[in-house]
Amino acid sequence: MTRNVPHQTILDQARTLEKWQTRVLILSTISTIASLALNAFAANTYIKSHPGFLTWANATATLFSVAFIVLDVLINTRFYVGGREKRTDLIDHAFDTNFSGERSTGYFNPGGISPGVYKLAVLGFENSLFTCTVAKKMILRKWIITSVIFILFIVSACIGNKDLVNDLLQVTATGVLVLQAIRLQQFANRIGTIHEEFKTLFNRLENETDKSKSEGEMVKNVLNYEATIAWGTILTDTNIFDELNPALSAKWENMKQGYKI
Repeated sequence: MTRNVPHQTILDQARTLEKWQTRVLILSTISTIASLALNAFAANTYIKSHPGFLTWANATATLFSVAFIVLDVLINTRFYVGGREKRTDLIDHAFDTNFSGERSTGYFNPGGISPGVYKLAVLGFENSLFTCTVAKKMILRKWIITSVIFILFIVSACIGNKDLVNDLLQVTATGVLVLQAIRLQQFANRIGTIHEEFKTLFNRLENETDKSKSEGEMVKNVLNYEATIAWGTILTDTNIFDELNPALSAKWENMKQGYKI
């Protein structure tokens, strides 16, 4: 089946902005260190005779810091739009509707289940498996980047003009970056918990002839998953997803057999 995922275009736009945000972060860090170094050696005769260097470095560091924050807002905005379309696509697949106008193909893999709440729960279960696994793989890299940037700012604070550092820290992306890392950690933990709740649910549903009795719990789990996705605004790493996709797809097929889905 040909893969066609309309909402992916919007989420890819958000990922492109995220890549630019990473580049801006690197440039902001370099500019900030350069600014602090110039301030630390402000008494140097050459620097005194070329004050434009210091002004340029300070202005550039501030500009990149502000750009990082603006990009963060734009990323969250595109994520919201893409997430809304993805949820609509989920409803279309679960209940055989066409609210989106163009349903995705080759994205969900429910395996011929009749439309309804049970199918919605199956799709949520599948989503939680992929999201949980990819998010956990993203954590280490995120913390490494955050730690390196944070340490650089701390070292700069110790050797530079401390008044300048305090001002810069208020406008730089350090705080945003740390919050992103913490949020990713919490996101992975929460999605992991929801995935375990799906496992418990479908383990019980194996032996239930009237699955409609558990529809309330099914909807609860799906809502918890979607609420966590909306809260986290985490763009899963496409490289990690592509790397894990074959193994996760095989694992999902085995899980469907094990839970008699």
